[in-house]
Amino acid sequence: MSSEYTDQDTERVRQSEASSAGKPTQNLGQLPSFSEATPPQRRSNNNVIALLLIGLGAFMLFGQLFPSGDDLIGGMILLTIASCFLFFALWNRIYGLLIPGCILGGLSLGIPFAEITDGVSVFWGLALGFLAILFVGRSLFRVSNHWPIYPAIPLFAVGTIVAIANAPSFFIGGLIWLPLLLIGAGLYLGWGRQTA
Repeated sequence: MSSEYTDQDTERVRQSEASSAGKPTQNLGQLPSFSEATPPQRRSNNNVIALLLIGLGAFMLFGQLFPSGDDLIGGMILLTIASCFLFFALWNRIYGLLIPGCILGGLSLGIPFAEITDGVSVFWGLALGFLAILFVGRSLFRVSNHWPIYPAIPLFAVGTIVAIANAPSFFIGGLIWLPLLLIGAGLYLGWGRQTA
């Protein structure tokens, strides 16, 4: 096989280089490099400040929500017991163990916030536990009973009535707004605002 090219081969290559898909191309000129097109951004300083504000706000909020830590310990104990029930319910596919596991799991979410919300979180946690029985039982265990809805709706309704009755004291009492404002300012500085 010879590597010599004829004049016709050379001319054909020149024509194919001059056009794209048989059409003439246009020269775009000199494009600016990436470093010239975009100015350097100062987002690293904003991210550090944002993370500090979010951390400070979360620490203050955690300190106000759980001043003694006893409520949080009670919720963790209930969650540990619930996780044992849920583990064996899901491992051996025993629907009867799902029921106490979901109820205790809902209580473990509601108990830590009971003092702050005047008991609303306990009602809503129980309602969430019964709804978890309904949805998990339907999807994983193929149980089509609708009985968990009957306790879930009244529990949620009673929790809503208590929340409406205690709404003014919840929003006025304490400095809960300061940590939330710090977290919001940190999120805005870090990710919400674009710097030029």
